[in-house]
Amino acid sequence: MDITAAIIYYCFINFILIYWIRGELLMFVYPKNYDDAKKEFIELTDELKKQGYHLFKSQFEISDGLFIDKVVIKAKKEAKNRIVFSSGLHGIEGFVGHCAIKHFVTTMINTLSDETEIVIYHTLNPYGMKHLRRSNENNIDLNRNFSSNNFSNENKAYKKAIDFFTPVTYKGIKTANIAYYKNIGKAILKHGSETFKEATLLGQNSFAEGIYYSGKTFEKSTIYMLNEFNNLFNDVGKLVYIDLHTGYGPRYQMSVVNSLGDKYQTINMKKECDYPLILGEDSTDFYDIDGDMIEKLYLIKREKYPNIDFYGTCFEFGTLGDSTKKTIESLKAMIFENASFFKPQTENFVIYSDKLMREQYMPSEEEWRKKANLDFNKALKEIVKFKNI
Repeated sequence: MDITAAIIYYCFINFILIYWIRGELLMFVYPKNYDDAKKEFIELTDELKKQGYHLFKSQFEISDGLFIDKVVIKAKKEAKNRIVFSSGLHGIEGFVGHCAIKHFVTTMINTLSDETEIVIYHTLNPYGMKHLRRSNENNIDLNRNFSSNNFSNENKAYKKAIDFFTPVTYKGIKTANIAYYKNIGKAILKHGSETFKEATLLGQNSFAEGIYYSGKTFEKSTIYMLNEFNNLFNDVGKLVYIDLHTGYGPRYQMSVVNSLGDKYQTINMKKECDYPLILGEDSTDFYDIDGDMIEKLYLIKREKYPNIDFYGTCFEFGTLGDSTKKTIESLKAMIFENASFFKPQTENFVIYSDKLMREQYMPSEEEWRKKANLDFNKALKEIVKFKNI
């Protein structure tokens, strides 16, 4: 190797090391599929064991060959705190969630207190992740399935706009787009924008082939997690739960979405945490959800564990953006994917709807993936400091 080549090589290696140390190296590189994500997660935990961490691994089978993978990484001293990460509640969103968990395990795990135990649930909806759907094997949106009212809430707005949400067969991509924009315009004019927003986001239990279907009973994944929740509150004085999602919010800024029932903690976080987008102080911050998992955790905390210091939140990685136009585009991806699932479509249309879903929930752009990594790193550091865990 001549001197010029040696200098170039030296500079390149130092460039890589500097970026790695600063946490700026692009880490959000998606696994190819669910099976690769599962394999990589197992390898990550095996590596932790080699490094001397005391951990326990388990699996819960949802359907043939599809599992929720759980790992408990024991505290180095007697555990006083517990931090929990969960990914893939909305299936396809599990790819970004996997990358976030990988970043934590490989670069941030040592930043926690020796008195903090770590619990990770990798892919709560393995069917959705494997088949690139938000919903599970029964077309149920699991973040509408943690009902606190015995599934009695009726989404009247959804019923009014049922024609818009009913899957149909499209002749092609162009005609599908024309029909979509025509139908959404008619629906908004007829029912009003607020009614239509409630119809699309609250959750519904009246149409099993529709989007945001909550179901009428707890799903297998939900029952498993409800049992886990009670274990998570036991034996520690402080519990932090972070659920990882993609889709909602500004494209280049991850949102920390707190419970509306924890406004006092949100106000304090805004004062003490150096993070630009913390939501949950008032009802305009986020849309209403019936059957939300984090809200269910807060209900369990209030009813059974009032003395536990609990903080639950959702890390929401915005993808398309939060303008009205982008919200309409986001809904289109879900409507077209759902139509592809329930009705016969042309091959080109299926490919098109698949591409829309991928960009909606796992953007390919490098700049987005780099910023998502940095936002996760920053938000988690601030929460660890704020909660002193």
